Amino acid sequence: MKTEKYKELSRIRNGVETIPSILWRKYQIDHMPVRGLLPTKLRFGIKLAALNFKKLFGYLNSVGQCALIPQIS
Repeated sequence: MKTEKYKELSRIRNGVETIPSILWRKYQIDHMPVRGLLPTKLRFGIKLAALNFKKLFGYLNSVGQCALIPQIS
């Protein structure tokens, strides 16, 4: 069962399952203090945007450390 295809599929699955886990643990999407469909959608969208911005800023910080920055003389 530990073939290469199985290992590849398990890596993909691990990557996919981390997003809901982060949303439940850190952003607490199960406990939203609003009622109604529209406020819930808005609150959920804001939480997703916060997660995306955090990932974007982390990526931008890592690129700045790894990329060569040419000096202008």
